[in-house]
Order: sequence, then structure tokens, then C-alpha cells
Amino acid sequence: MALTTPHHQELTGGDDRRPCILICNWSATQPVWDLVEDLSGVPWEPQGVRTELVDPGQSPAELAISLAERLGRPDVRRLLLVGRTKHDGPVRLQLRAEIPLHDGQRLSHDGPGIVRSTAPTADILEALAKAHVPAVATSENEADAGSELLYDVLSRLDGSLETPAVAMMRFPYLMTEGMIAQAVKSAATVMTQHLTPLPRFAARA
Repeated sequence: MALTTPHHQELTGGDDRRPCILICNWSATQPVWDLVEDLSGVPWEPQGVRTELVDPGQSPAELAISLAERLGRPDVRRLLLVGRTKHDGPVRLQLRAEIPLHDGQRLSHDGPGIVRSTAPTADILEALAKAHVPAVATSENEADAGSELLYDVLSRLDGSLETPAVAMMRFPYLMTEGMIAQAVKSAATVMTQHLTPLPRFAARA
């Protein structure tokens, strides 16, 4: 599965007023979905929204910094993290992440113990059900790089009224690529349904 990182702002120009959703395979060694699915080289996008696939070839800490910086841009409104789960069965929508531990000790004494996803959980689950993709919401914190990344990104958000929607979807190893693609597209579409075009000055920022 090829991993592609298109530079949409360069390709579309500074006057592209569409809002943007980031989609990030949080594991460089186990990516679950490619934004460019065919030989056209054109990335999939929800109607009226730009998508940007983030290259995960960094440490979780470095990736979290990069994602948080991108979420600070006026055009970036949503983030969908995708990766694997240790569980069989349905897609798992992870609702929270706990502060990472090392040898039983907190890696940070300043951050909150738990952070919660800011995405519209019920809407995502409804969209997956309509797409005939089995899915559940879970508060389980799987102790891996995905949970560490989710915690780090959410803890870096500034808590403003315009907090971006951040979601994490985990896929079992036996799920087909077709069903994974349907799930990612359905979630990204419902997460961006009510976004409006940017003012021209923000599009050029």
C-alpha cells in the first residue's frame, strides 16, 4: 500500500477556499489506507473539502507537534487518525486517551490524566452503520503509539471555542481494504458536512 503526501496548498494555489481535513495513518509501518486509491494520482476528497494525508514517518512526539501546528492553521478544521487495533471484530472509534506512562511513571506531570476525542461520535457511528461497516465506540486506551499520539495532539489543543474535531479509528487486521476505505470515507465525510468555505484572506494565509 503506497503512502502519498500531496501538497494541496501548492497544487491548488493560495486562493483555494475549501476547508481541510487531515487524515493520518499514525503508524508508518502499518498504514491502513491510502488517500490516492487509483492510478490517477488524484486524492480522494469529500465534496467541498480538501484532504491532506500526513506522512507518519516521525516519532509520536514529533508527529503530534506537526499535527498540532497544522490544526492551528485557519483552513484545517478536522483530523482523522487511522490505525490498527489489537482486537478482532468491528471498527473501534477511540473516545479518549490516557497520559503515557514509562515504567509506571507519567511522562509528563503537567498534562491532564485523560483527554477526550472532540469528534462527533454519534454522527460517525451513524454514518458507518449506513455504510454497513460494523463499528463501536470505546473508551479503552490501547497502550501503543496511536494512543500516545491521540493524547499528545488533544492535550496540545488550546481549548478555544473553535476546537478542531479530532477522531481516532482503529481497524482489525482481518478487515478488508474495501471496507476500511468505506469507513474512512464515511467518517471523513460526516466530520466535514457542515464546514463552510474560508474567507479569502484566510485562504491565502
